[in-house]
Amino acid sequence: MKLKNDKKTALVTGAAQGLGKAIALALASSGITVVAADINMPALKDLEKQLTGYTPGSMVFGLDVSKIQEVKKSVESLISRYGHVDILVNNAGICPRTEFDKIEEEEWDRVLAVNLKSVFFLSQSVMHYMKQNRYGRIVNISSAAGKTGGLQVGAHYAASKAAIICLTKTIARQGAKYGILCNAICPGVINTEMTTAISGPMSSNYLDKIPLGRVGSAEDVAGAVNFLVSGTGDYITGEILDINGGFVMD
Repeated sequence: MKLKNDKKTALVTGAAQGLGKAIALALASSGITVVAADINMPALKDLEKQLTGYTPGSMVFGLDVSKIQEVKKSVESLISRYGHVDILVNNAGICPRTEFDKIEEEEWDRVLAVNLKSVFFLSQSVMHYMKQNRYGRIVNISSAAGKTGGLQVGAHYAASKAAIICLTKTIARQGAKYGILCNAICPGVINTEMTTAISGPMSSNYLDKIPLGRVGSAEDVAGAVNFLVSGTGDYITGEILDINGGFVMD
């Protein structure tokens, strides 16, 4: 089953700001009905107006992706409303910069729950319905830190993003025979709210390591997501796509 964009429904997590917001708007502007989820409802309400301007059927809702029963109920609710979820973008994530020897168990568990556990259970939940339709596109947002260990991020964040890379390949193998493609994007330094804690001098240090000589934009990442779900990338699955200006080349 190959759907035109105006028949597709996409669920984007962590959509209230940054990469998630840019991804949600890019998909909606291409004619996809977007369901934007986040815990930040005030920001989502502002986004909803923009989304419905592109696709009137789009909506927003509050979701804590670390609560698995809430995840499952939300997916069931979306199926009841739309009949299908064709695209899942696992973008929700948190990035504490706690030093290695100061990370406590509670913080470790929280980062892995939001960044990794949610990716598995959201994918599991939507794939149940994607299999029935024999169509699905899943894009997981990993990070260059998942390949390098990171420079200014916590060990728990880097570990969660590395695990997403492996999980993406597992999902791609599981979903292939059902027409479900799964890929991951590894952004480098992107100009979003998450990176505003990086100071000016530190940004200069990063720029010295980026061959293209600039920090990326949220739209750079959103464009890659749109490509992977648009139909242009229908022979791509299990791919780990670097969006980092050449910072990591492998």
